[in-house]
Amino acid sequence: MSELTSFRDLALVLAGALGGGLLAHFLKLPLFLGYIVGGVLVGPFTPGLKVEDPTFILLLAQIGIVLLMFSMGLEFSLKDLMRVGAPAILGGLLGMSAMMLIFLLIGRVIGLSILASFFIGAGISVSSTMVIAKLLMERDELTLEHGRLMIGTLLVEDLAVVVLLVLLPALSQFQESHWQDIALALLKAVGILVPVIFLAIRAVPQLVERIARTGNFELFILVSLVIGIGTAVGTSQLGLSTAMGAFLAGILISESDYVHQTLARILPLRDLFVALFFVSLGMLIDPSAILQNWPLCLLLIGLAVIGKGVIRGLITWLFRYPLRVAFFVALGFTQIGEFSFVLAQVGVQANAISSDQYNVLIASSLVTIFVGSLLFRSAHPWWAAIRRTFPWVEKRPAEEPDDKAEQKDRHVILFGYGRIGRAVGAALDQFKVPYIVVEADSEIVGRLKERSTPFIFGDASSFQITQATHPERAVLAVIALRVFFHIRETFHNVKRINPDLPVLVRAHWEEEREQLFREGVSEVIQPEFEAAIEMIRHTLVHVGVSPLQMESYLDSLRQQRYGSTLRQWLQREDPFHKLQRLQEITLPDHSPLVGNSLRGCNIRDRLGVSVIQVQRKSGETFVNPPADLVLESGDKLLVMGSATQLVEMIEMSRSTNVESWS
Repeated sequence: MSELTSFRDLALVLAGALGGGLLAHFLKLPLFLGYIVGGVLVGPFTPGLKVEDPTFILLLAQIGIVLLMFSMGLEFSLKDLMRVGAPAILGGLLGMSAMMLIFLLIGRVIGLSILASFFIGAGISVSSTMVIAKLLMERDELTLEHGRLMIGTLLVEDLAVVVLLVLLPALSQFQESHWQDIALALLKAVGILVPVIFLAIRAVPQLVERIARTGNFELFILVSLVIGIGTAVGTSQLGLSTAMGAFLAGILISESDYVHQTLARILPLRDLFVALFFVSLGMLIDPSAILQNWPLCLLLIGLAVIGKGVIRGLITWLFRYPLRVAFFVALGFTQIGEFSFVLAQVGVQANAISSDQYNVLIASSLVTIFVGSLLFRSAHPWWAAIRRTFPWVEKRPAEEPDDKAEQKDRHVILFGYGRIGRAVGAALDQFKVPYIVVEADSEIVGRLKERSTPFIFGDASSFQITQATHPERAVLAVIALRVFFHIRETFHNVKRINPDLPVLVRAHWEEEREQLFREGVSEVIQPEFEAAIEMIRHTLVHVGVSPLQMESYLDSLRQQRYGSTLRQWLQREDPFHKLQRLQEITLPDHSPLVGNSLRGCNIRDRLGVSVIQVQRKSGETFVNPPADLVLESGDKLLVMGSATQLVEMIEMSRSTNVESWS
């Protein structure tokens, strides 16, 4: 193959990855699905431009597998694995084993070999870490109860894939009279793991540290690649897969203090080669073979979406999680993951599965990832419908009701006890304000019990749960939930019981804030916006902006963001907002005050605001300005009044209606 052909093929593959990636991004799907589609388009089984010699691309794809498994080892933590506990460890292994056993039985019924059934069953038992993590992150549910359980289970699945990469190739060589093949593979794995653990503790961290001390990032990334690819080659020479070797190499570095720097340097390189790996997968897909084997394809899709979902949900429920958590976990695990592609490729190389079966497995994975993503995004509305139809699903026999919930009067209802909820609760404790917490996370509920904090366990968006908090006797409801669907449901439930109860709501995005305003919410706090306000405040302090100028600017930002809501907030009849405060106002050219004297404007009689200082553009300053002082464009007025009076003053000074002051 000529050098020019290699570059042409590489350019074609990268173009296919780019086109497919853009399509996936537009459809809000994982990028690797687009890469696979791009591979199908440039592969030998579809018309149009084709890769002339895939050997070079497949070599680059192998590097992608090595870097993918290497980075997986870098991110793997035995401490994290131990922290997730029995529900994730045992549940993950039980779920995978159940799916493999089910397909082994089905495979034998439909005429597949034991070996092919093992490989395909292992493939469909693995869920997509990338897809599930992305879905949880975009919904801010990583730290919720079902999110933690799902991430822990995925960690166990990823480790199980590494074990399968050792066992399944050995099974492909296995004959009935040669059990020693499997025993030998396990002995090899143990024989490699022991020195790897030793090196991880002693040698590799010291080597990485010495290279890091040179301060040369090029040498740092080179030593990381040498360790990763070198270990992969070494394990390959011993008869194990390069993927397992790369994973072990990642573990070697993961115990050093430089794991984050290694990841930061490796990830861009990994992403490029992993894209080539997924494109190469697509190049091997024959659409005609999928059409010819559509019954098997439908079977795999059904097993992944329905079978695996039911199994995962049932296992979660058996570990005494609420039905709500089991439902979310079930919908989250309704797809076939990206590591099944690695297993499928190993199966083809070991002649354990045919190219047609490989095509069907990859195609089924694409469909299940698309369907699974849609299902999980619809989880909250579906659960709300189930809850309305079957109210008993909210009950949890293992949890005793908190009798203190019935004893509250003139209390605050705190929906959600995450980071923001805890901060609000601490403030209420400090000022001895009675409150009750509504929380669905069993771990948080356990901590509330220890502190003797009144709580109700359950889904905050449930009408029955909201009713139990007695909004008719409360003075305020604070909705500090994360999921927007739950926020809206909870607000409407509260207003349905007590339409006059003030409700304070947090919203993540501008679109959510606007929708909440349209639905009648009067006070919405955006944590990101308020954090930006504080960042601006500290920045302006450091660059020497005066406090009055700074507060004036920040007030204008809030006025722009919250509009009439801020005005209503400032005008509330409470002692704090009747206190006098200072405000600096700059007069624009069109201000009706410009050209009039202070006596003529009659500001104090009209608004109750006192002008205590006027500063010209030139810097000339008038303290306690005389009544005959004529105001000019650009004058900075330092005025004093209550919050309500200052709002009126700001609006009138910026008005374009000159007659309003005549």
